[in-house]
Amino acid sequence: MSDIYRVWLIHRGREKDYFDFSRRGRRSGADGKPLQAAELGFELRLPAPGPEQAIAAARRKHPGLQVDVERVERLDADG
Repeated sequence: MSDIYRVWLIHRGREKDYFDFSRRGRRSGADGKPLQAAELGFELRLPAPGPEQAIAAARRKHPGLQVDVERVERLDADG
């Protein structure tokens, strides 16, 4: 039986802003404009036996996008 994993993918060209926002807590980009999560990346919920398989599935589904491998999490049955 597979679990459901939440995997975050980063929009192409937004990697620096994404990590500044998610890791460093910055709320504005180098241009001074406010950063918003939806503009930086998106989440997928994928069935997989483990986190490595969920990451691999996300990479197959969206080749060329970076996966935030530190932010992959298994969801409870409630989602």
